[in-house]
Amino acid sequence: MKSRVIRKINKIGNIVDKNQRKYNMFVFLSTFARQLIEAFIPIILYKAGFTLKEVIFYYFLVNLFSFVMAPVALKIAKKTNYKVLAAIGVVSFTGLQILLSNVQLTLWYLFAVSFLYAGYRRGYWISRRYYNLKVVHKKNISMSYTFIAIVNQLACLFATYIGALLLDFMDIKILTTIAIALFFVSIIPLVFMKFKEEKKIEEEKIDLFGTLKEIPANDKFIFGAYETLNVVRFLFPLYLTLYVKDTYQIVGFLQLVTNVATIVFAYLYGKKINKNSVNYLSLSMFLMIVVYIFKANVTGILLVLVSLAEGFVSKMNDISTQKEFIKLSKKFNYENYNYAYEWIQNIFRVTLTAIMVLFISDIRVMIYLTLALQAFIIPLKFKYVRKKDYKDIMEEKAKQEFSDNETVKDS
Repeated sequence: MKSRVIRKINKIGNIVDKNQRKYNMFVFLSTFARQLIEAFIPIILYKAGFTLKEVIFYYFLVNLFSFVMAPVALKIAKKTNYKVLAAIGVVSFTGLQILLSNVQLTLWYLFAVSFLYAGYRRGYWISRRYYNLKVVHKKNISMSYTFIAIVNQLACLFATYIGALLLDFMDIKILTTIAIALFFVSIIPLVFMKFKEEKKIEEEKIDLFGTLKEIPANDKFIFGAYETLNVVRFLFPLYLTLYVKDTYQIVGFLQLVTNVATIVFAYLYGKKINKNSVNYLSLSMFLMIVVYIFKANVTGILLVLVSLAEGFVSKMNDISTQKEFIKLSKKFNYENYNYAYEWIQNIFRVTLTAIMVLFISDIRVMIYLTLALQAFIIPLKFKYVRKKDYKDIMEEKAKQEFSDNETVKDS
């Protein structure tokens, strides 16, 4: 029995190396800081006096600015490094928290909040995705990602509920100060992460349309539609405030229930993710739609039970999809893959939120529209790019160049 435990510990130690431990620390601290307040931003704006349409317009602007900022962010990372980009995300996050502490009912305020939120998201998520791809072990993607997913969810566990308590019983400035401090501390582990030099990889030019052309149509649609789930997650806290109970705690408590279920399922499901006998992507997306439809139509104990189911189903969907994203990323240069991912997700979000701003006034209809888009994913499967992993291709090129140089010397 002891030998089994020791073997398991050694196996975990081999998968979670120094860089991944540092990355997990970054994920934990930054996620906790974000989750303290992020879900409440639409409620804060609505309670301050902005209309539902204006709150959705704010989210449309966030995605529009994100779309514009993506290439700029990638160029900054390419000319400096991704740690600088993460630092820009921290500065933008700080500015966002300051503005949320002093809401003003003007159009310029919405533009400013949207701009800073987009800046924080691009700086944070592009750098986080880059380091995520760097630390995940190619030979054990499922287990590596499962550890990251569990760390992420542990950070989420109580954060939203704590944020809700602080907003309901204390001043928002206390919450934003805590969030800023934690977010600043979170990037310290990134500074000490070290990787082997990959000069050949970094020198390649960013080629968005060339990369998009190589990504199969199925994958592009799954990319975009999957990311619009964030629109649903953006809408539900406001929906709960409008139709269930007008407190921050209802959002925090239900998120706590979902997070507990998510942690349990992340561990159990991560072990089985390599089995391809079941199309977990299709199954999880179908269940996600069912869960969110129920969530928009029940109250009381039923709402708690649905939130519990949401934790299981959302993590099934997240892990099964992210596993495929990571696999696909290995076929491309990091910048090209990140840019393609950003471009696709923001096109989908901008289009969807624009339709909401222009044509829809009922928040339930907004939720149903987003879920209808998810339904198109159900029959789809990822179509893998038939090419070697990008790193292997670059290593072969480097070997060939070395061989050519040696031939020239010999001649």
